[in-house]
Amino acid sequence: MQSKRGKLSGLRKSPRGMEGYDSHLERQYMVELEHDPAVREWTKEHNIVIPYRLLGFLHHYHPDFLVTYNDGSRQLHETKGLPLLFWLSTKIKRTTAEEYCRKLDWKYKMVTRLR
Repeated sequence: MQSKRGKLSGLRKSPRGMEGYDSHLERQYMVELEHDPAVREWTKEHNIVIPYRLLGFLHHYHPDFLVTYNDGSRQLHETKGLPLLFWLSTKIKRTTAEEYCRKLDWKYKMVTRLR
């Protein structure tokens, strides 16, 4: 599927009412989050930056979504099309994000396709 960027507006569960997307999968996932009755709020504008090292160099990972559920729990969600490009960096980012979330009693979810 071809990557496409844009903005989705009229969102009820985003605090800004509009969010930018970087791929078709992200756009589709935004629509899914909007329709998920368990989701209270979600955003891409969360300012969460997770440092990680790849081949000895410091990098910064910006997860795609911060999702808050009706029960108050939070999760970081990352959308990744298949095949996973740059699988080594994806694996390191995932491991680092899972550790970050564990410290906050959050969960991390990698979304590779939609239902």
